[in-house]
Amino acid sequence: MEDGTTCQSEKKFSPTKFERFSRLLISQMGVKIDAKMGMVVSGDHGIDGFGYFQSDEFRTSRVAIQSKRYSDAPVGEPEIDKFKGVMDGFNAEYGIFITTSYYTDGAKKKAVQGAKSVTLIDGPGIVKLVERYQLHISPVQTFELDDYYFEQD
Repeated sequence: MEDGTTCQSEKKFSPTKFERFSRLLISQMGVKIDAKMGMVVSGDHGIDGFGYFQSDEFRTSRVAIQSKRYSDAPVGEPEIDKFKGVMDGFNAEYGIFITTSYYTDGAKKKAVQGAKSVTLIDGPGIVKLVERYQLHISPVQTFELDDYYFEQD
């Protein structure tokens, strides 16, 4: 995976597997997924995970997670708005929205409006996080031949 590229394998995941992948990735980032509420699967009315993030010794925040495996369509403002409404139902202090595609400018603005913000993770962001946390990947070392091997005598 190169910096800034999208990983095509996430786009081939079933929606349920992408939700599991998203929870796994976010748990690697430090969110403790709630065993009861955090393992909900598709058809859950707008939430694909729930957990807790402890930012210091005194502060723990409730985190709602939304996953969308889109091929090429962007996530727009209505999806972020709906997710923020669902966050209220779970008393989540902030949300994480993860997609294999990208976000519209309206979605980016909506994510930071109001009292509760939503962290947006897009396709290239997924790749960077998978690399950073070494999530089910193995580094591969490659070599490139220099000009010596191509020079004629």
